[in-house]
Amino acid sequence: MKSFVAKYISVHAVILGLLLPQAIPCNVTGVWRNELGSVLDIEAVGSELRGLYQSAVETAPGVTGPEQQAKLLGVTSNRGLRTSVAFSVLWEAGSCSAWVGQCFQLPDGKRVLKTLWMLRSVASCPADNWKSTRMGEDTFVFIS
Repeated sequence: MKSFVAKYISVHAVILGLLLPQAIPCNVTGVWRNELGSVLDIEAVGSELRGLYQSAVETAPGVTGPEQQAKLLGVTSNRGLRTSVAFSVLWEAGSCSAWVGQCFQLPDGKRVLKTLWMLRSVASCPADNWKSTRMGEDTFVFIS
């Protein structure tokens, strides 16, 4: 017969399991759109990410290229339920952007990719280095 403590722990573990959100595997392969309208088209092959990033914004006209898109390369930890990602792009004018984040499968079936990004613009000289890096966050929503 179980002790009172063992029964107490078992009952509370079941209750907590019902109340806490459950992690659901998140597949990052597909097309995603962020809050600014930029589009991320990724394919995960094993732990590698490949695809295209279509930017909806530029720091100056033409710096992302004539079609505002760049090849994307990255990695993913597609093990278990928590899918983390890191990917980067090299823009036409020589600047580069990198994102790191995690994919979440929501209870309603929707997928979101929460990321932090860093953009490194080309500095014309060492004195301009201080203003060449920007950082922010993006939330990408899976669209197809």
